[in-house]
Amino acid sequence: MADRIFADRGRAHEAAYSAEQHAQFNTVARRNRMLANWAAELLGREGEQAYISEVMASHFIEAGDADLTGKLMEDFTAAGVEMDEKTIHAKMSEFLLAATQSTDPA
Repeated sequence: MADRIFADRGRAHEAAYSAEQHAQFNTVARRNRMLANWAAELLGREGEQAYISEVMASHFIEAGDADLTGKLMEDFTAAGVEMDEKTIHAKMSEFLLAATQSTDPA
């Protein structure tokens, strides 16, 4: 009886953790889409789904945000758009907050 209770409790914790991770992944994906749209607009590539997908995919190269920041810095430099990492990180924070708020059940 006690084993079953602990097993049920363990499954419930695993399910809650999985749901939390899924929600976090979706929030970061929304943030990245907003960031990609912002960058596309500055680069004159607004509405180019291929570019937006390329930016979003760059986030999966390595852990953290360095790969995404690097991709955007390369693109801005290649296009002759003045940009710094501080501005990109500020936009990431802004968009993360917006993405988080857009998923709040309240």
